[in-house]
Amino acid sequence: MTKKILDNIPTKQWVADRQHYIGGSEIAAALGESSYQTPLNLWLIKTGRIEPIDSTPIMSLGHLLEPMISEKFTQTTGLKLRNISEPYQHREHSFLRGNIDRQICSNEDHDGPGVLEIKSTTSYRLKAEDGLYPSDWDYQIQHYLMLTGYEYAYLAIFERDTGIFHDPILIKRDEQFIRRNTEKVIQWWTLHIQQDIAPDPSTNSDMMLLFPDATDGSVVEASPDSFAYYEELKRVRDKISDLELEKEILEVFLKNEIGNAERLVVAGRDLITWKNQSTNRLDTTVLKQRYPALCKKFIKQTSTRRFVVK
Repeated sequence: MTKKILDNIPTKQWVADRQHYIGGSEIAAALGESSYQTPLNLWLIKTGRIEPIDSTPIMSLGHLLEPMISEKFTQTTGLKLRNISEPYQHREHSFLRGNIDRQICSNEDHDGPGVLEIKSTTSYRLKAEDGLYPSDWDYQIQHYLMLTGYEYAYLAIFERDTGIFHDPILIKRDEQFIRRNTEKVIQWWTLHIQQDIAPDPSTNSDMMLLFPDATDGSVVEASPDSFAYYEELKRVRDKISDLELEKEILEVFLKNEIGNAERLVVAGRDLITWKNQSTNRLDTTVLKQRYPALCKKFIKQTSTRRFVVK
């Protein structure tokens, strides 16, 4: 019988030693506002049911770039910085903590010190956002302003893929935003960490974490609610299929307009680009034919659950 992930309860000592606080980069996830982590995924990590994500090369690169980005910030603004190594902690709720990237020293432009939040990202991620930057960062920065008591912060953004330093963005303390979200995070911690109650799943990734394996031959009879959801899902999928067909028709028309050119423009502004692109791919078919024994040594069997709507 497959052991469910919710049954994997860590020892109290493990939780006490490693998962006893929530940091600035996790605030958006706890509140369900993160693009990269769900409340359930955060809870699983905080309670020791799954391992925390190891530092990736991109994360390590971000740390290496911090001194360069902070130096550029000082050159641009004239504001001096301090490196604060100790974390800030809430006076009443010790599980609310945060490590700021840099402290902005008192200066003529602002009354008192401030927070500098440094972000190393890509142009692709910024273009995918509705605003100037991901909304996740607002939750993190306002959390730091709450912990420090400071009235302002600056956001320094560097694009790794283009080498562009964005103009520093001034972010002022939002007391209403802070009060509302701090209360929600305290409630989240009390319910999900202290009482050990799992947050509701919100994504397909969450569902795969909770239910990675199916029991052979098992059946669940549809309830009235689940059958209604099934009917709605079929309606939505049919609508998506119609839109995909409409999308292809429009793309074919526009590609025919572009022809052998690379760009479709209006008044000099790019509307669409259709350029040559080269990629290098491993030809696994030829590899298996010429070196079958070698390929067999490196075959790794994986298992997943396939969701099929009849």
